[in-house]
Amino acid sequence: MHDGSAGAPAVCGLAHALRCVPMRILSILLLLLPFCATAQDWSARALGEIAVYPEFRAPASVVAGEEARIAAEVGARIVAMPARTGVEVARGTELVRLDEAAFRIERDRARAQVALIDSRIGLARAQLDQARALAGRGFISADGLRIRETELGVLQRERDAARAAQAATELALARTVIRAPFAGVVRERLAAVGDLAAPGTPMLSLAASAGAEVHARVPAAQIDGLLAAAPPVLVAGGAEHALRIVRVSPVLDAAGQARDVILAAAPALPPGLAGELRWRSVVPHLPAAYLQQREGRLGAWLVRGGEPAFVALPDAQAGRPVAVDWPADTRVVDAGRFALGLRAPTAAAGGSR
Repeated sequence: MHDGSAGAPAVCGLAHALRCVPMRILSILLLLLPFCATAQDWSARALGEIAVYPEFRAPASVVAGEEARIAAEVGARIVAMPARTGVEVARGTELVRLDEAAFRIERDRARAQVALIDSRIGLARAQLDQARALAGRGFISADGLRIRETELGVLQRERDAARAAQAATELALARTVIRAPFAGVVRERLAAVGDLAAPGTPMLSLAASAGAEVHARVPAAQIDGLLAAAPPVLVAGGAEHALRIVRVSPVLDAAGQARDVILAAAPALPPGLAGELRWRSVVPHLPAAYLQQREGRLGAWLVRGGEPAFVALPDAQAGRPVAVDWPADTRVVDAGRFALGLRAPTAAAGGSR
């Protein structure tokens, strides 16, 4: 390998020899002097000494595992809302109570209807038993007996319908009390006591207190690097929170060419926290300062066979570090690299990523 110390003796020796040659030869040698200096004045460093491992960032936020807008299922006036904003509630806790008077009336009416039909069925069954006894002695025809049996069957079907109607009224009555479908925190109240609620009217917003996830939208080109990197962190609220990748959405956003990455934190983070997802690449990157353009291609100068050789990097972008798959001991031309290849072209070596 050559280094910068070899340049000075060569120049001094050449200057001493110039005193002993004719002026014509002197002029030729002076023209060749820059070539000699350029070819000698360079040094190299190992890739491991200059490689950088860039940090990547993507916007991220903490999303509740479950979040629901609790709505009324029946129409009635709101008479109580014991759950206040910011209060933690357990599953099954009463959140809203609606006026149930009309629903109790309908339930009682359905119960009375079932009881009425049960009484008619009792009478029809007794008449059928009497008709069977009379038919056995020939006092009632077979058609008369079938009529009694049909009447009993019709009443039994009517009772089934009445019982279904009763169940519907009891369900409607039960829905006048709205309970928490999961343990969580009341994020927002969307109604107030005295409001008239219709079916579908939002009452409040409830966010689950467990199972929160971190959602980040990462450019598709950086997904592989994220999966191979060290565990990422969420930087938010002036603190760093260690994360673990749970899954990567297979759906690609057409507009931003990005994919959703879902991560988990331990301990759990509060929903709504927003910040940046950060991760550091484990692949060595050649600093942008070492990139040069030769013959319309971006690349870098490596030492091959003791001499600098230009290696094109197809994925390189001006002003940005480029990922390389070279060994850590690869010698990269450092000092004097900008003068190489400007006057005397050097054969390009094979490209690398």
